[in-house]
Amino acid sequence: MKDGSGRTHRWASIRNILPDVLTAIPEQGDEDMTERIGFVWEVLVGEKLACHTRIIRVTEKTLFVQVDGPEWLAPLKALDTRILEGLNRSLRTSRFTRIHYDIRPETQPSSSKRKPKRMRNTPLPNANPTLPVGADSLDRIQDPALKETLTRLAHKFRFVALALIAVTGLSNCATIGDTMPGFDTEIQEGAPDFENSYAVRHISKLNEQNPGRFRDPRAYYHFMMDLKYEREGDFDRAAEHYSKVVELETEHEPFLTHLMVLYQRIGKLEEALQVGQRGLRKFPDNTRMHTIVGDILASRGRYEDALTHYKKVSELDPKSPRAFLMAGVALRQLKQFDEARDWFHKVSVIDPANTLGFYYYGRTLLDTRDPAGAEDKLKKSVSLRPSMIEARQALALALEQQEKYQEAITQYRILKKLDPSNLQVADRYDALNEVWDPVTEKLSGNVTLPEMALDEPDIHRMIGAIFYQQVMYLEAVDEFRLVLAKSEDREVRFTIARIYEVLGRPDKAIQEIEAYRRYSGEPDSVEVLLKLARLYGLNENMPQSVNLLDRAVELDPHNHRLFHALTLAYMSLNRNKEALKAIDHAIALNKSHDAYYFEKGALLERMGRYEDAIANMTKALEINPNHSNAHNFIGYMYASRNIKLDRALYHLEQALSIQPRNGYFLDSLGWIYYKKGEPEKALAHIKKALIYTEPDPVLYDHLGDIHFSLKNIGEARKAWKTSLVLTRQKSSSGGEMPDLNLLQEKIRKADELLEGR
Repeated sequence: MKDGSGRTHRWASIRNILPDVLTAIPEQGDEDMTERIGFVWEVLVGEKLACHTRIIRVTEKTLFVQVDGPEWLAPLKALDTRILEGLNRSLRTSRFTRIHYDIRPETQPSSSKRKPKRMRNTPLPNANPTLPVGADSLDRIQDPALKETLTRLAHKFRFVALALIAVTGLSNCATIGDTMPGFDTEIQEGAPDFENSYAVRHISKLNEQNPGRFRDPRAYYHFMMDLKYEREGDFDRAAEHYSKVVELETEHEPFLTHLMVLYQRIGKLEEALQVGQRGLRKFPDNTRMHTIVGDILASRGRYEDALTHYKKVSELDPKSPRAFLMAGVALRQLKQFDEARDWFHKVSVIDPANTLGFYYYGRTLLDTRDPAGAEDKLKKSVSLRPSMIEARQALALALEQQEKYQEAITQYRILKKLDPSNLQVADRYDALNEVWDPVTEKLSGNVTLPEMALDEPDIHRMIGAIFYQQVMYLEAVDEFRLVLAKSEDREVRFTIARIYEVLGRPDKAIQEIEAYRRYSGEPDSVEVLLKLARLYGLNENMPQSVNLLDRAVELDPHNHRLFHALTLAYMSLNRNKEALKAIDHAIALNKSHDAYYFEKGALLERMGRYEDAIANMTKALEINPNHSNAHNFIGYMYASRNIKLDRALYHLEQALSIQPRNGYFLDSLGWIYYKKGEPEKALAHIKKALIYTEPDPVLYDHLGDIHFSLKNIGEARKAWKTSLVLTRQKSSSGGEMPDLNLLQEKIRKADELLEGR
């Protein structure tokens, strides 16, 4: 099988978002706490881990969880801290401090056979018997995850009758049409008008009889749409719907807070500020609102106003290190270093592992002419985070001020490795080495070096970088938005784009890069055009990708990598002649790059020029004998044409000696044995290939052919049916695919043989 790379992975987890949203659900008693935990559990650990776990019981401080096997303990324990924090936050409690895991006994059925969602068939406690959850109304919901959420939230939000009325009434109103049942299609232009829907009118009548008892079903709809878009990483649309929730539920504090978070995440800081200021008039003790408002004000240079909010948070939550840290940073901006030092000291007491707290503590001691004290704090910061460049640079300066030049030189040497592009560090290192006398341990000739000034780093940039390195991507985006509020920043903007790409949203990544192009005022560079071209390709807009690459080639016509990228773009559009011309340009500019000959060989094979294709693959192997993909390609081409099978076998053995667990190589090897008339060996290798690859239609097609040759008709039919399903699913993904008509004919033939038995 040819290279099976290029699969796309869609981000579908909302465990970093939903715990805060779920705090909107009213509190309950302990009698249904386990059910609530079951719902939150999957959000926090993710669907895959949740499939292999089951909550057994709950005590005062401990959550008892059963897992399918010991292999699941390591990933679960790695998430323990985040799970407990999210669980306590979502349940508005601090009771849970420990998770105890038990391995499922062998005699007990595996939870992996259960449906992924927790307690899907558990009836809601105290549910109105006249309105059973799971009635025909919920059957209209196609998305199983959404159906479960609707079932649970119908009770949690006390939307009495909404399971029947809101879903049925709203989904049938003329303005929505067919978009409501599965929430899977795009929303029509403009928000649906529910004013005349049966659900809204019915709930209004109920509220006339019992004022304030029932919530507006429109809020329910927008809340669910928000969850859908947050799950998909589309926070712009999520914010649109959540703003509607807040309009309809003005008195619900967590809704306001989460709307602020969403606005900050998409860069609408003015809207977040307005919501926060309005919310604080109603809820003056909301620490999250104070924090976000303070951060936005500080990003606008309003440090006095921001300080008021940070101090309020420190009063309401004396154990919040962030409040004390941000207050200290604001005081530094106001040049009130003595008071700032006291706040940073409090950070070090509250959170002894806070590297930024010790960094700013040390920086402030440097500013107040206490280099010895600064050295102590900065060393702690560096020990907590050795890669933190800002802390090391400040430490080097503190050592210099104490004439500890040898130690300072050591720090500069490390800094040069951490940040080779930092010219200031490199110059300082060279200058110190030139005048330092290791014998007298003094500067030669009593030379005095000019004092090196330290930049004032952006606190949100530093926090965002830490979140990013800890794979807390959404929290990183929230911090980076505050950096961009001050000025356009190329690195920050590109990092946000990378985050969206990781989350499976290349369209949002494109928006970030395009925003940089608009706001930076810089002319297009080859680097920016390349990033955009790749993202447009991921977003299935290859024509635009080609346009950008053409522009990049105009800027740098001697860059062979650009022609290589252009080749791949043309190939994806089946513009093979243009692709061949582009790869020839790349080879002309760089004749020693094995990958270019490999790409040309793959292109020529696609064009039916098999001998030329093998010649280019052979050239790639001459340059790089360990090019495993070239070995595989040649072997598979020989096998597909049923020629030179011994030579094909040699190439596959070479490929597998380099990558012994490559499922596609194993498939190719199995196919060669099949062509050689050795189906038993072929079957063994194909089965091994299934272990190392994701479900692939070509592989299952091969498996079916091999089973058929062994007269395993039932197994052959099953493999071909799987291949048929996968082929239909992946028909637009490009690459090698089985022929649908041929697959259907194989299945028909197998059916005839099975019926004739």
